[in-house]
Parts: sequence; structure tokens; C-alpha cells
Amino acid sequence: MKKVLKKRMLIAASAIAAIGLAVILLKLIFVDFVVDFWWFQSQGLTVYFLMRLIYRYLVFALFAAIFFGFFTVNFWLASRVVGVAETSPDKNERNLITTLHNGLRRMYLPLSVLMALPIAAPMYAHWKEALLFLFGGASGVTDPLIGKDISFYLLSLPIYTLIQKEVLVAFIILLLGVMFLYWYESRLLAIQDQALPRRARVHISALALATVAIVCWGFLLERFHLLNETVNLPIFFGPGYVEMKIILPMIWLSVIFLAATGISLVVSVNRKSGWKLPVIVGVLFALSVMGKNADFFNDMVRKYIVAPNQIARERPYIDANIRSTLAAYGLDAVQTQDFKTQSKPAFDAEDPALVRRLQNIPVWDREMLGGVYEELQGIRTYYSFPTIDVDRYIVEGSYRQVYLGAREIQFSKLPKSAQNWINLHLQYTHGQGVVMIPAAQAGDEFMTWFIKDIPPRSEFGLSINRTSIYYGLEDKPYAIVPNDAGEIGSPVGDDEAIVHYDGNGGVPVNSLWRKLLFSMYFKDRNIFFTAKTNDRSRILFRRNILDRITHITPFLKLDQDPYIVSTADGLFWIQDAYTTSANYPLAPAVEGGFNYIRNAVKIVVDAYHGKVSYYVSDRTDPIINAYRRMYPGVFRPLAEMPEDLQKHIRYPRDIFLTQVAVYAKYHQQDPERFYRQEDIWEFSKVPQGRDLVPANPYYLTLDLIEPGRDDFLLFMPMAPFGRDNLRALVIAGSDGDNYGKIFAYRFSRDQQVYGPAQVHSLVNQDIVISEQFTLWDQEGSEVLLGKMIIEPSGGSLLYIQPVYLQEEGALKIPQLKRLIMALDDAVVMAPSLEEAAVMLEAELARKSVRRDRNAQTRQSREMSSGSPVENNINPPTPENGLKTSSTQPAETLNSGENQTPSASDD
Repeated sequence: MKKVLKKRMLIAASAIAAIGLAVILLKLIFVDFVVDFWWFQSQGLTVYFLMRLIYRYLVFALFAAIFFGFFTVNFWLASRVVGVAETSPDKNERNLITTLHNGLRRMYLPLSVLMALPIAAPMYAHWKEALLFLFGGASGVTDPLIGKDISFYLLSLPIYTLIQKEVLVAFIILLLGVMFLYWYESRLLAIQDQALPRRARVHISALALATVAIVCWGFLLERFHLLNETVNLPIFFGPGYVEMKIILPMIWLSVIFLAATGISLVVSVNRKSGWKLPVIVGVLFALSVMGKNADFFNDMVRKYIVAPNQIARERPYIDANIRSTLAAYGLDAVQTQDFKTQSKPAFDAEDPALVRRLQNIPVWDREMLGGVYEELQGIRTYYSFPTIDVDRYIVEGSYRQVYLGAREIQFSKLPKSAQNWINLHLQYTHGQGVVMIPAAQAGDEFMTWFIKDIPPRSEFGLSINRTSIYYGLEDKPYAIVPNDAGEIGSPVGDDEAIVHYDGNGGVPVNSLWRKLLFSMYFKDRNIFFTAKTNDRSRILFRRNILDRITHITPFLKLDQDPYIVSTADGLFWIQDAYTTSANYPLAPAVEGGFNYIRNAVKIVVDAYHGKVSYYVSDRTDPIINAYRRMYPGVFRPLAEMPEDLQKHIRYPRDIFLTQVAVYAKYHQQDPERFYRQEDIWEFSKVPQGRDLVPANPYYLTLDLIEPGRDDFLLFMPMAPFGRDNLRALVIAGSDGDNYGKIFAYRFSRDQQVYGPAQVHSLVNQDIVISEQFTLWDQEGSEVLLGKMIIEPSGGSLLYIQPVYLQEEGALKIPQLKRLIMALDDAVVMAPSLEEAAVMLEAELARKSVRRDRNAQTRQSREMSSGSPVENNINPPTPENGLKTSSTQPAETLNSGENQTPSASDD
């Protein structure tokens, strides 16, 4: 009885353990796989999911099979030789030898497997690089020194380097293994006074020569790694005279002498022709390797041959570095133009072109607008605006630059008592539409809203459809929709409308089996036990668009500024994505470790359905072309993007910032100028609070590229290194045929052009502006200066800076109060851009008259004295004494009266 009881207990314990193990395996392996499969299926990416899953194993199996076949064939060839000793006349000895040989033959296959698997393992770890190598194609662009296609460096060289190491290890192991078999056989044959067959020596010789050839291949690959040499920094990047004239020939000599050493050794061993020739070529090989790696010798060449004539010696290599770097960062097609500034700026406040441009000046800072939107258009406490986007729309027939923000739900803003499972996962499920304002606003006026309120409405004819935001930038928990509890929709009086999701996003969760798996996946039993689901219920998860995209395509680098677009078909997020590499030849890497970047993909995410679509925006990029061939059907041509969305693609900030940082040095395309570094640029410094910080790119709508045609441009002001004046404006187009085109407008080096920091200094020196700021500060408000905008206008540069007031209390809502406008050394401040333009025109006219009068006075004095008057210091008078600002006090800003002279008058 005890035995039966013990047996039953053992069976029960085993069953419990088996069930527990099954549950663990189900949870760790099966559940994650099935949920991921369903999720990719909901995206229409089932084949892509399976391909990404299988590819790594296929790559591993391919290389393992190659190495396995290689080992097996060589062991088979060896087996054709091993066994000769079985002809021994002694029966007992013959039986023993036969048994040993049969045992060895039976081990060939398992031994080949054991040797192939670890050698192929690195290919499993680098399966992505292996696939890029297998699916890569030529780019049509070659490096300027060796002449290899760029795709070789980006896609092939990394895997060639890895394969060379793996194959070398395989050949060395194989050579040692075969030599051991033949040595063992020779020992057995020696007993019978027999020699090892000739084919054994041929086999060993072939393997030895193949091993030497693989080592030679490694030396040849070193040629390409020379192109990323750093020894010549900080002057230039890449190989120089020493690398190309000393080290590169030494590499070739090493290859020649190594091959000669291997061949002569094989011949000497097989023909017993002596060791003189192998020793000679072996010594020459050693000397060539020493010469290649002899830092002392190379430093002597640099010191006594290169340094005295460095520009002449290094000129072709500096030129190669410049051309390659510009090509690597997409700067080889930058169009440069000289921007001629007028000595006497012409400014007409009533010029229709100027009036049109002023309608699109972004006077609000994005950072300021977030708080304004939340206070004025949040409507409910649980809504937020995670980002403010800048874009352009056709509003009432006009091309208008706008700011818009997505009103998303933020669960942390719900009261703690309301943060229960039903509210978080069934009812508070989505955000509500966007709000939009024109970029140009006036101070002391009510804000103009192109789109506002819940449900969103527009008084300017903008289409508003399907405004619910289920997918966005906020981190959202999973949601089960539609459900029997209903979802919180738009406000209706004091109540909320109940809505039901009718999209096709997410994964159906309409059975107990699916509810069980999802409850295990999310570790939430409520999913299984809730009675609020129905036959149409779907579970939406990975609702942060960045997480969503990264889960699908982790190999793409994402821009940090995704933006929302409002169309007649609904709301869509556009995310720019980049392909990068650290293997471009002759190009230095930037922060982030890459030296090649392309804005290769535009990604669109439906804010309602969650559908992710990929569109190729750079068909010349060899990396994205490899991915297109690798995953057919995933990356579609940009022409297939809906037309309403194509109108809103823009050149992204991140790549532009990287490009401008590189161009600041590499715009000097003449090698001699580059060597002297006489014209290095840096980001202009702009005021931020009390500090000056490097500028960031900003979007501006101008007709700078084609007069009369407004373009959505990305701007970056550049200054000479260590100076505050302006040296250039670098811009990138976003519309039509101008998309991706980069222009550099350079100012003359012998003419002073005010930079943002200098204009800011003029503003601070303006007495009336300073007095007005002091007055506002004393009234319990804080004066905040916004970002300074530079707008090229009529051969001059117009500077515009917003002035905000913010209460010092707990509720901080910035209010746009005034707009500062400056041109040349004239500074004015007014409530609106139009008023500021009128005042600026008057101030420029007044300053021009005063300059002419002063010039006439100086000329009269010179004529009366008979010689120029030098260092003439006049006593203060109403004409040349201390002057006050052209900007009027607050009470007379709109009247145009009582203007006082400016401190910056000549």
C-alpha cells in the first residue's frame, strides 16, 4: 500500500512539475512568439516577421553548411589515403589498423559538424551584416584613392574582414587535423617500410598554399582600412603621403613575399631542393612587414620629407578627404551663392512681397507654445500636448506656416482615484484632434486659431475628419476597444459622449484563448476575467509610435522630431528615418559614431488605425536598397505616399544639423585653404535668457530660392569661428523639386554683417526698450525674449525677436507682448510685425538723413581746415550726443509720435 501511495505521489509530483515546466515554456517562448506574430499580422507584415525570424538561422545554416562541406570533403580526401597500412601481411596487426581506421572514418562527419558550428557562430551574431552583404548592390560612386565602389566599404568590407578571419581559423584547424591524420598514417606505414602516398603530400601542400592565400587576402584587406587612418588628424582625415607612398607599397610587398615564401616552402619540402630560397623570401617578407609597421621609420619620413613640404605632399590626400566627406554626408551637391548686402538697406514696409513674408514669420517659440496650448486648449485635465510641430498648410488659398499640436491623453493627469483598470484600459483610450495657429501672431491680441476646441473645428475651411488619436508620442497602456463599457469621447455639456472604436488597428481579442494568452503576455489577469469585451473587441498595444516603429525596423535610426499631419482622411504621424554607417572611406565620424548618413525613409503612422507604412525617400542609398531587396514589399517608393501627405514632407532637422556641423569645416574645398583652416565656421550664437547659446535650425517660409515662389526652408545661421558676426546662411528646401537641396548663402568676408548676438547687444543698449522691460518686471511679470529669427529681405537681413510676458505666480502662461525688429543698426519694437515694419522704415530713413548730414558736416570741416580731421571728438550736442531709442514708450507705441534718437546712430 505504501509503495502504491509513494508511486502515486511521485506521479503527481512529476505531473505538477511537467505542467509547471510547460507553463514556463509556454510563457517564455510560445506566448511572446504568438503575440508578436498576431501583432505583425495586424500590420500586414506577416511575411516580414517570419523572414526576420528565419534569416538569422538561414545565415548561420548557410555558413555552417559551407564550413561543414569544406571539412567533410577534405577529411574524405584524407580517408582515400588513410588506410594504405591495412595491407599489412600480419593479420592481427591488419585487423587492429582496420578497426582504428574505421573508427576515424566514422568520426569525420561528427568532427566536421563540431568544427563547423563554432566557426560559423560569429556569422549568426552578425547576421544583419551578412544579409546586407548578400543583398547589397553597387552604388555607382567610387572612392577617390583606390577606386572601389562605396557599397563595397559600406556592405562588403565588414563581412569580408569577418569571413577572412573565420576562413583562416577553419583552414588552420583543417590543416592541423589533416596533417595529424597523415602523420598517424605515416607512423603505421613506417612499420612496413612504406612511404606516405604522393597524393597526401599534394593535399597538405594545397591546404598550406590555401592558408597562405587567405593570409595574403588579409593583407590586401588592410589596403581598404588605410582609408580610415587617423594619424593625420587634426589636419585632415584619412591616409596621407606616408600611408600611400610607404605603407601601401609595403602591403603589396608583404603579399608578394608571403606568397613567394609559401610557394617556395612547398616546393622545397616536396622536391627537397634546399632552404636557401624560402629563407631569402621569408626574410624579405619579415622586412616588408616590419617596414609596414615601423612607426619610427614612418615618423622619420613625416618629419624630414613630408613636414617641410606638407601642402605639396599632402594636397591630393586632403582633396580626397574633402570630396569623400562631402559625399558621405550628402554635401557634394551644395549650391553656394554670394549674398550681397546693401550699404544702404532699402526697406519698404508696404512692399507686397514683404507683407506676404511677414505673414509666415514664426514669432512663437515651440517651447513656449506647449504650455499655452495646454492652458487654452487642453479643455480637460487629462489632455496634453507632448510636442508642438511646425508645418505649412493652404489656408483660405494662401500658403501659411503654422504651429500645430496633437491633443493626446496623459494618464498621469487623471486623479489617483480614477486610475483604475477600467478607466485606463477601456474608457480613457484616446486623444482628441489637433490645434493649429498661424506662425505669425500679434502681441496684445487674442490668439488666432486655425483649428481649436473639442471636437475640433475650423473657421478657416480646414478639413477635419476622424480626429481620435489612439497612437501618438505619449506612453500609453494597452487599450481594449470597442468594449461594452464604452470609451470617453468629446465633451457634451457637463458630460462626455460615449464612443466606440471602429478601426482595424490592434489584435482581435474575441476568444478565451486569446484573452488567456494576452493576460499572460501583459501579466494582467483582468484581461482574462473582464466581461466587458465583445466579438469586435481588439487590443491595441505598442501605441507609442517610436516604440512601434523601432519594434518593426530596429535597424533604422529615427529623427528626434516626428510630427503630426492633418488631412481630409484623418491624422497621420510622419517620422523621418536614417540609414547610417561607420565604414565610409576617407570621412571622419561625427558624434554618434557614424560617418555616413542618408534620410532614406519617410515613415507614416496612422493615428487612428496604427498602420505603419515605409516610403523610400533616397533611392540612391545602397543600404536602403539592400533592405528593399532583403524585405520585398516593406519599403515602397515615395511616389506611392498619399498626395495629401506628400505635401507635408519636410527636410528633417537632425540630418541637417549634422550636415551643417560638417560643412562648417569642409566648405573649404580648396586643399590649401583647408590646410590653413582660414575660414572655419561655427553655429551662430543666439540669445537664450541671459546666455548666448549655439543656434538650432528653424523652419521659415520664404521665396529665397525662386523669387515669387514660397518654399518651406530649414535655416541655420553660421558665424566665423570665434566671432559673433554672420558669415553665411545655410538652408535646405522641403517643397517639390527643391526637397533636399542645400544652399549656402555666403556674406563677404570684408564686410561687417551683424550676427544674432550683436543684434541682441543693440537691443540691450536701446534705452527705451530697456526701460520698458524694467517697467514690466516691476509690475510682477517676467520678461522673456524668444528666439531670434533671421529673414533675408531685399538684400539685407531682417532680425525679428518676440517678447513674452509671464506672471511670476504659479500659473505661468506666456503672453506674446511685443515684437522686436532690427535691420542693420536700427532697432524698433511694436505690438505687431506690420507696425514694426512701418516704424523700422521710418527709423532707417531718419538714420540715413542723419548720416548724410554728418557726412556733409565732416566734409565742410575738412574743406575749411584744408586737411582731414582725425580723431575729432565733438562735445555732446543734440546731434552727436547721447541718443535714445527709436522704439517708443508703451503708451505711444501705436501712435508713431515722440520718437527719440537711437543709441546706435552714427
